[in-house]
Amino acid sequence: MGSNPERLPRARSFPKTGSRPTPFVTALASTFARRPGTLLAFVFGLFLAGCSVLLVAPYDAVIDQSLTNLYAQTLTFLDRMERTADSYASQRAFYDEAKGTVSAIKARAALLPKNSGTIKNLDELSGQYDRLAELHRRGPLVGLKAKIARELIDSNFRSLMQLELHKKLGAAVGSPDQPQH
Repeated sequence: MGSNPERLPRARSFPKTGSRPTPFVTALASTFARRPGTLLAFVFGLFLAGCSVLLVAPYDAVIDQSLTNLYAQTLTFLDRMERTADSYASQRAFYDEAKGTVSAIKARAALLPKNSGTIKNLDELSGQYDRLAELHRRGPLVGLKAKIARELIDSNFRSLMQLELHKKLGAAVGSPDQPQH
């Protein structure tokens, strides 16, 4: 089946002056004059292209590092509890320090706009430390108790660290001059 270019409808082109097409700028203005909504859409598109929309808080390296350090301290603590079976009373300082660290991280996170996800996860982590302390008060953190405690804490930290990683990657892609102090 052969094609016949003379019988096909011609694609719409820019207005022509004589046998030459008009310059793009002239054609653009006449296109917008015929369709005022097109001009509005074009200007709006330019506006959006120049703006960045902040959907989540910017990346904060201090929060990220503080979470990583607290996670390492918590894993070390849980390993030690499984090995030594120390009582809650002898380890109460760990819980106080961990809760204080979570509160400090939360205070910093609250200073950033659009950070409700991190704050909610930090509240959950604080609750996990309370539950871990209660479990420890009932006896040594060994065996099944230790495994359950580790899984619950691990889940919270992974969620928080995943959120911070997404912020970091978004900051790296979105704006290279993002403050990270």
